[in-house]
Amino acid sequence: MTQRAAVLVPLLVMLGAPLAALPAQAPAATPAATPAPIGERIAVALAAIDAARLEQTVRTLVSFGTRHVLSRTDSDTEGTGAARKWLREQFETIAASANGRLVVSLQQETVACARPGMPKTVPITNVIATLRGTTDPERVYVIGGHYDSRNSKGEDGQGAAPGAVDDASGTAVALEACRVMSKLEFAATIVFVAYDGEEQGLLGSQAHAKAMAAAGVSIDGMIGCDIVGNTLGMDGQRYDRHLRCFSYAAMGNDSLGRSLARAMTYSAAQHVPDFGVKLIFRGDRYGRGGDHRSFFEQGFPAVRCSEPREDFSRQHQNVTERDGKPYGDLPDFADYAYMANVTRVVVATLGELASAPPPPLVTAALLRRDRYDTEITFRLPAGVSDCEFVWRETTAADWAGTLRLADAKVQPGRGNSRVATLPGVCLDDVVVGVRSVGADGSRSRVAVPPDPDRLDQRPRSDTKNDSATKGGR
Repeated sequence: MTQRAAVLVPLLVMLGAPLAALPAQAPAATPAATPAPIGERIAVALAAIDAARLEQTVRTLVSFGTRHVLSRTDSDTEGTGAARKWLREQFETIAASANGRLVVSLQQETVACARPGMPKTVPITNVIATLRGTTDPERVYVIGGHYDSRNSKGEDGQGAAPGAVDDASGTAVALEACRVMSKLEFAATIVFVAYDGEEQGLLGSQAHAKAMAAAGVSIDGMIGCDIVGNTLGMDGQRYDRHLRCFSYAAMGNDSLGRSLARAMTYSAAQHVPDFGVKLIFRGDRYGRGGDHRSFFEQGFPAVRCSEPREDFSRQHQNVTERDGKPYGDLPDFADYAYMANVTRVVVATLGELASAPPPPLVTAALLRRDRYDTEITFRLPAGVSDCEFVWRETTAADWAGTLRLADAKVQPGRGNSRVATLPGVCLDDVVVGVRSVGADGSRSRVAVPPDPDRLDQRPRSDTKNDSATKGGR
């Protein structure tokens, strides 16, 4: 068994996947072929995304009546048990045509629950599909939505709780992303998840994130899709041209999560130019939370995708009647063309990141004293030969300037590091970073140097010494 396979075995076993899902040994090495441009590969996946399939997934999940964590598990047509069985079957159908690269498993645990009216412990079941990476399988990306639902009485495990937008929509995005991406190969591993128990305190995602952290899994990004299917705001306006991307900032405006969020804006601009991503520099909606928080709390980069304007009058509500028609979080109120665009952004982002090399290690940045040039000290991952330098004003939301390695002045640094000069870039006024560029043109998350405004990252006075500080976030 290869070292890489040995790393993945305990993870897959822990999450319920069979050992047989992994090869006993790596196949014989073959000469590396020139990879197809990343734009072409992602275009194939985006063209396969089907709004009608997204709608079918949402309507099927709603048909189970409720997916509350305490609802029935002994039926094929009602309750959360029926929902998770159906989801597993869908993932397994996809896996059947993925040449053994997609492994479907269930993570089943009994976890603590602190919500009023709920038992102190509840059983949860996450449905997981793991698409193993080809050359860098230890690096992992996660995409998930929660399949559980609730009505206006959070502890009600029997009453109708359709949960079409919250969050059959996010679950449908994760399932559709799995369907189209499983037909392609990616360097890194992608994990597609339908989470249980989100409505009762992020129970399923907490169990998953903790298990991944305990197993030492290297998660370079988690994308949570929660409430991504409604475009008609409570003000009567239609908002269907962008999604919101929330990210936590425990380490300042250039945290791991913010780096992942900016990777999403880049991917959308490159591959889905008619649909935007609006960066929201807040961890989540004000005073609220979602499954991405579970990964953030374990130290992993994580973001949340949500529709631009939620209709709160339909979320967590009993189905009622308005103007003689049923009213609630029902499938007829969802916008499936919009959900298809959300899926395209997610697939484009995962396609870029899982194809690209890991981010570089960026250890220092220095403003020259004889001219307004910035010197940045960096180290590319093993086997990587190209990168891109980026910068933006400190008040700007996203990267504005770029310089490819081939166009930069680069000198050897200490050890195996290098020092690049960014001419005319005044470090006092900007944030700088570096991202790896793969042979196919794919780009990693941006890594930035340590922030001198943070006491725990403040470099020593010898800032020219690239070993003085620890960076590469």
